[in-house]
Amino acid sequence: MKKIAVVLVLAGVILAILAQYALTNDWMWFKVFHTLGFVGYIFIISGLAYFSLWFIHLLSRGEKNRIKRYYHRQQDDSVANTAQQ
Repeated sequence: MKKIAVVLVLAGVILAILAQYALTNDWMWFKVFHTLGFVGYIFIISGLAYFSLWFIHLLSRGEKNRIKRYYHRQQDDSVANTAQQ
């Protein structure tokens, strides 16, 4: 999935650059390239959104493990305290 996202971002960049090039050089089929540039922007946004969600998922996975360790340790301490009493 990461490879697909990278390809989408790169294709989006190429399409967006092509659209800007068509605009500056007054190509005859400017409207077609302008539409392709818009599609390119959608590709870029989609690829970056995937990587953002992937990064957030990695952060949350580490946080979940930290919370589990904290509550597990807290529960062990409470069991030890009740056993001592």
